[in-house]
Amino acid sequence: MLPKSILLLIATALLKATTVLAFSASSNSNVAVYWGQNSGGSQTRLADYCASDAVDIVILSFLYSFPQDLQLNFANACGGSYTPDGVLQCDVIAEDIKTCQNAGKKILLSLGGATGAYSFTSDDQAVTFASTLWNLFGNGNASIEDRPLNDAILDGFDFDIENNNQIGYAALANALRTKFESDSSKTYYLSAAPQCPYPDASVGDLLINSEIDFAFIQFYNNYCALGPNFNWDTWVNYAENDSPNKNIKLYVGLPGAPRAAGSGYVDEATVKSYLTEDVLTNPHFGGISLWDASAAWGNSDAAGVNYAQQMKDIVAGAQVIDTTTSLTTSTSTTSTSTTSTSTTSTSTTSTSSTSTSSTSTTLTTSTTSTTSTTSTSSSTSTTSSTSSTSTGTTTSTTSSSLNGSYQTGGWVAQDGQYDNSKFDDGQYHGN
Repeated sequence: MLPKSILLLIATALLKATTVLAFSASSNSNVAVYWGQNSGGSQTRLADYCASDAVDIVILSFLYSFPQDLQLNFANACGGSYTPDGVLQCDVIAEDIKTCQNAGKKILLSLGGATGAYSFTSDDQAVTFASTLWNLFGNGNASIEDRPLNDAILDGFDFDIENNNQIGYAALANALRTKFESDSSKTYYLSAAPQCPYPDASVGDLLINSEIDFAFIQFYNNYCALGPNFNWDTWVNYAENDSPNKNIKLYVGLPGAPRAAGSGYVDEATVKSYLTEDVLTNPHFGGISLWDASAAWGNSDAAGVNYAQQMKDIVAGAQVIDTTTSLTTSTSTTSTSTTSTSTTSTSTTSTSSTSTSSTSTTLTTSTTSTTSTTSTSSSTSTTSSTSSTSTGTTTSTTSSSLNGSYQTGGWVAQDGQYDNSKFDDGQYHGN
């Protein structure tokens, strides 16, 4: 028989392996990273980032042109090969998607971005486009040669819409939900990347008319970044009162490095100071999202720990929150509760109380946590949304390898975003 020390090591290794493979959408300790636009200037292949335990979700960015003339751009990660319809075809990324999924990561494709040629003229056009997305990137019926990512099947789609045109996106999301139901082999997800002013000028309609699983809220490039105007409570109020998905998870979106955004980058200590226990243990808190992976990996502290791992360490210490929503009928009983949640249209208050309930039917949200919160209050403020500098706006670099020209590895990003204002060849160029 093996010594106890050896058995313990084996058990620990097995437990770690099981943990890596067990993604939980309901967790409040996930880290999501956008990948594909090379805002850090040293982007490596997708599988490299998936090898890190700090990453749970990767959002490929971007499908920047749709519904006509579909175009993808992944900066230096893909270039030179196309489907018969002229869409970028990425064999290496397709291979890496499977590697990531086998490691328990969820891979989404982001639609939109700060610049690009995308919009719908009607809900009907958006519903039709749902079939295109499903066939090309989901478990649809397109041939391998027509699929930009070969036979890799994505885990869902992200809406990073930033052009202030909201037509069709709720209809698209709802049509995709119907497509998802046709495949019981896996769970699919929908996410959105609103800027922090609420309601968002580009995905506000989507967020209140569709079931979105994750909101990667851009708390940067705006007045409501982590600081005195951090409006987390406003988004909690949305989750509790306006979202069709009462289990939606809210992510605090941050730049992965100073160069990854025009404003709003904060260091680890500042993040900790604003993501207090009441935030980390809120039933709707999902974790932290980062723009983008290359920036976060290129930003390390004195101990050599990159920014993504720093963020993972912050959320990893939070309690696992189990949120369930149900319709319950109470009879006249007297009970003592540790945490009681009362929902109104303007505020949310959690208090420790002893209450006597009379017969009534109410929609309640129950929270299970090993740590009780005795009093937490939040108020709601509504701010007129203005779309400002967007996801992935970064400072320029003087590196000769980031001049927007075609390199051997593909089109190399300079500013972290697609810019077709000066060119008409459907490819990325630096500003």
